[in-house]
Amino acid sequence: CLEKSSCKPLQVEIKHLNQKLAELEADQQEAREKIRSLLNRRTPAVPPDKTTPKPAVDPSQLRKVSRLTRELNISNKQLRSTAHQALADIKNQLGQFYDTVGKLAQVEQEATKETEELRSLYRKEVVERKSLYNKLLELQGNIRVFCRCRKSLASSCLEKTDDQEVVVIQKGNRKKFQFDKVYSPSSTQEDVFTGTLPVITSCVDGYNVCILAYGQTGSGKTYTMMGSKENPGVNIRSWPFILRWSYLSILGIYNDTLNDLLTKSPSASLDIRVQGKAVSVPGLTQVQVQTETDILSVMEMGEKNRKIASTKMNIQSSRSHLMVALEVEGSDEVSGLTSRGTLTLCDLAGSERISKTEAEGQRLVEAAAINKSLTALGQVFGALKCNALHIPFRNSKLTHLLQPCLSGDAKVN
Repeated sequence: CLEKSSCKPLQVEIKHLNQKLAELEADQQEAREKIRSLLNRRTPAVPPDKTTPKPAVDPSQLRKVSRLTRELNISNKQLRSTAHQALADIKNQLGQFYDTVGKLAQVEQEATKETEELRSLYRKEVVERKSLYNKLLELQGNIRVFCRCRKSLASSCLEKTDDQEVVVIQKGNRKKFQFDKVYSPSSTQEDVFTGTLPVITSCVDGYNVCILAYGQTGSGKTYTMMGSKENPGVNIRSWPFILRWSYLSILGIYNDTLNDLLTKSPSASLDIRVQGKAVSVPGLTQVQVQTETDILSVMEMGEKNRKIASTKMNIQSSRSHLMVALEVEGSDEVSGLTSRGTLTLCDLAGSERISKTEAEGQRLVEAAAINKSLTALGQVFGALKCNALHIPFRNSKLTHLLQPCLSGDAKVN
């Protein structure tokens, strides 16, 4: 039966036939009972000695009982036929159900197998994507230099000719400098952060990433890195993109000594320990952070403990290098791959000319330590550029600490 309209007459006909069959079987059973009764009434050869009188039976009651018995037999036959049919239907449906369950189990096995194949392909795709992405960054340069021109009320001696070139005008002479990217004085904090974001993302892929802010005192390094509450810098903007289960530490390098800026006594000196290629600072406080609020509170504490003083070139001159290190652990829920990387955000103290700052006493000692460490950093970059066999990382504590961030497959901005 393919359509409901054609099934209904057939079902009615089957029901009618079942009823007729039950009536015929009831009539057959009734006829058998009558024949059996007639046989039992046959006259015996020897008459009995005593005849027992039979009670009189009302013929109408007898007919009524016979009719009810026949109807009861018909109902019994119909019920039995219906029960047999229902059991047959149930058996048929159970067979179909078992077949369906078997097919579903087979489909589930095939789906599981296909899912595993897709997971395997996804893992390969993730690894290949990371490899290609980081190869692209390597082609652009593992060490990239950006230039941000600060706004000035006076006539500027800088001219931005294009996105990769700036011209310095001094005493009528024009000198060109090439960079990977040049930001004009009108550039925003968001523009600068967008340029550094591809490198920051590599940290989640398991690379060591370092962003350095370098320049003369008062050139806007701290503003670019830290910014303000209303207009945050690279340090604050980078957290939402890499925030995982992380540990944050803040270190200050003042007069070539290491200070933990997250302790109650930040003036205590720390040492550097080297184990193989790993560089660590024993005793450095590491704070576990899970939310942006955690990071902001830790950063605020570290900024308060930083050495700041006034000079003739900058009212709030940073007298120490600030290094913010965030150890990031990332995991892919689908592929199950886990990666670990370190993001180091370094706000360097400004380079100074003693003749211009007129530093004396303690300010002079600070300026000498700052310039010495920055000179050592320049020597390291020069050796890296020339692929020198020896890189002078140990010439200062600044470069020694930055060694994992500047060597190997690390990426620097």
